[in-house]
Amino acid sequence: MGDKILYILDGSSLVYRSFYAINLSTSKGFPTGAVYGFLNTLKRVTEHFKPEYITICFDVSRKTHRQEKFKEYKIQRPQMPDSLKTQIPIVKKLIQYFGINYVEKEGYEADDLIYYFALKAYKEGWRAFVITSDKDMYQLIKEDVVSVYNPFKDKLYDSSSFKNEFGFSPEKIVDYLSLTGDSIDNIPGAKGIGKVGALRLIKSFGSVENIFSNLESVSPRIKAVLERNRENIFLSKELIKLEAPPDFDYNLDELKIKTPDYESIYKICQELELKSFLKNIPVPEMNIKIDIEEKISPAANDKLKAKRAIAFYKADGYYFFFDDEDEIVYKFKQDEARKILEDENIKKISYDFRKIYLDTDSNITLKSLWFDIQIAAYILNPSLGDYSLDNLCSHFLKTYMREVPVQARAYFIFKLYSVFREEIDKQKMNNLFFNIEIPLSRVLANMEKIGVMIDKQSLKELAAEVTSNIDSISRDIFKIAKQEFNLNSPKQLRNILFKELGLPPQKKTKTGYSTDEEVLRKLSFNYPIARLILEYRQFSKLKSTYLVPLIQQADNLSSKIHASFNQTATQTGRLSSSSPNLQNIPIREDIAQKVRKAFISSFDDGYILSSDYSQIELRVLAHFSREDALLYAFRNNQDIHSYTASILFGISPEKVTKEQRNIAKRVNFGIIYGMSSYGLAKELHIPEDEAKKFIDEYFARYPKVRKFIDETIESAKRKGYVKTIAGRIRYLPDINSSNRDLREFSFRQAINTPIQGTAADIIKIAMVSVFREIEKESLSSKLILQVHDELVLDVNKKELKKIVDIVKNNMENSISLIVPLVANIKIGKNWLELFPLTSNSKT
Repeated sequence: MGDKILYILDGSSLVYRSFYAINLSTSKGFPTGAVYGFLNTLKRVTEHFKPEYITICFDVSRKTHRQEKFKEYKIQRPQMPDSLKTQIPIVKKLIQYFGINYVEKEGYEADDLIYYFALKAYKEGWRAFVITSDKDMYQLIKEDVVSVYNPFKDKLYDSSSFKNEFGFSPEKIVDYLSLTGDSIDNIPGAKGIGKVGALRLIKSFGSVENIFSNLESVSPRIKAVLERNRENIFLSKELIKLEAPPDFDYNLDELKIKTPDYESIYKICQELELKSFLKNIPVPEMNIKIDIEEKISPAANDKLKAKRAIAFYKADGYYFFFDDEDEIVYKFKQDEARKILEDENIKKISYDFRKIYLDTDSNITLKSLWFDIQIAAYILNPSLGDYSLDNLCSHFLKTYMREVPVQARAYFIFKLYSVFREEIDKQKMNNLFFNIEIPLSRVLANMEKIGVMIDKQSLKELAAEVTSNIDSISRDIFKIAKQEFNLNSPKQLRNILFKELGLPPQKKTKTGYSTDEEVLRKLSFNYPIARLILEYRQFSKLKSTYLVPLIQQADNLSSKIHASFNQTATQTGRLSSSSPNLQNIPIREDIAQKVRKAFISSFDDGYILSSDYSQIELRVLAHFSREDALLYAFRNNQDIHSYTASILFGISPEKVTKEQRNIAKRVNFGIIYGMSSYGLAKELHIPEDEAKKFIDEYFARYPKVRKFIDETIESAKRKGYVKTIAGRIRYLPDINSSNRDLREFSFRQAINTPIQGTAADIIKIAMVSVFREIEKESLSSKLILQVHDELVLDVNKKELKKIVDIVKNNMENSISLIVPLVANIKIGKNWLELFPLTSNSKT
């Protein structure tokens, strides 16, 4: 046997399986799951086996020679979805770019082509590896010459390993499947004979021909089944048996892998946003011909200063300015750049203003930072995810580089600006961009610089208390379990709960019985160990997620936390916080609340001021829907949840109980988030039909809300997107999907985004105006946090009245809705113990 090995991939099978296993699409909704799955398998195969000769076989159409024999063959398989059809040409193009041969032949399946190549390799003294998950292919196995590798099970079958697993030799798989049939391919087999019976018959007789020659040797029942299914059994064998196409010939040496076209592969992976593959693709560096001037002539300096707008990038202590007329990049030292940076008549174009504000020396006053291409890309495509400069160049300019060279970044920033400026005009986003998002970047940078003061000692004391609780609870759990084990190991916990202690399992996952929060809550009513595990997890999360990181990240000298605020992270326009996430500090659990108590004022005798919008999202819903009952409630300063409860339960607002108000609150917010009766039932722990009655009653009483939801969904289905009040767009690529789950999820996004996104627009406008007025008044009090509908300020006691007026006025007048905006202001010595200064409405 020669040294040459031919690897034969079942392209059709791998693509189909990937498509149905992986739901993936680009930010614009183009499906990519089949491409991603296929590339992943190809990568795994090539890295593991390092093949020199390879071919990939595909089906061409549903009409094959097998349909001529049996019209129902594969008839149960649905028509190929359009979202898969669009991916197959891309898969084939990628195969060619990888320097690999692919083969297809009208009237024949990939299986038959695979058979041809495996047989030819065998006859010519080559070894063959068939890569497929299709069990029909096991008939190809020949001693140690032809093997079958299942990439999804990561199993390689030769004659010996196949026989060990299946109990018979590979060539008998055709007879075995002729008896069991194959529901996927609609191969009939023998109804009444299962896998065990078929195995017994094959072991006893070897083939279906021998079985029918020895019918007197089988039981009467099996004999009757076989005789009744004789025609189907032999038809099945004919369908399963592989057949090489006639007049089909390939020179195996021509299947040697050729030099890949990595640049083309890189481009496709970039366009399809398959980022995990990009880092391993060697692409040549682009030869960008841009003149770099380090010694600036007085004339060039004057020319730059005379510009109305200029693109720049800061790196390694230098400022790179791009002259778009002469296509020259000028490299300035900081002192040389100062005059341009501080000139308010020159509009600056750059990337990530927030970082520029943070990184620029305090002795330079940045002026007229005008156009941020990172923010522009975000508002134009909020689902892109990766807003790095490299990715923006790839996505919007179709310029493919692993990393944009430092000296060329100002050039590419200008090129992106040229694209985005026109598109922002076209989408009518100038107000959103120039009046909200751009000034907000400076506000966020300022918040990050100032930071939030914490009481480190109280956090350390709380951490010690929590550690003590964790140790005590652990001992109690081990006492019940009568042994110690790793409480953080789901496997060990499963074993203790369901095997050792015999607790009743609630639900099963791929890895075994679930021990998630929902399961433990159900068990906690009757089993103390489940309640203790929930407590253990709560304290462990508090320690690892909040206490330890906050203590570690607090500045040693100032005791301040300097978190990052991300302006381009969510599709609704909401801000997010990280390192640490200050928007997620606990507020409900008793001991967790003490974390908030550690957030204090940086001023001696100062205050923490919190101002949050009262029911902002429901007020936005009232504005959009024009629902009379909601308008009445908000215009008359009613508690909206009690008001809704009075409508749902048919009683006066003053008779509404706490429980009824809570139900109405869940229904009010459930409507905003597109919650189904099933979701509401689960949240309220009530029967689904009862939850449905609440929702039906809500819409009966608030009919214009129902109309608003229906019209919003219909508009989204026509346009493919929804908008907020400030013109923020969210694209919904799955709104017309044939996949029901994807479609309904898009419906919920279509309802929620205009409401939550508008609420985000409103508080951003308020942040900018509050910040500007504090700055204008030269006050020492500062805006330090934003938590969705809440602004948090560190207030100098002497400035308290002025700050309250500024915050209240700017929050309540940030935008004009047809219902009033109400800001509830509270102050205190820390973020937990706050008392109201104004209280116009309940939350």
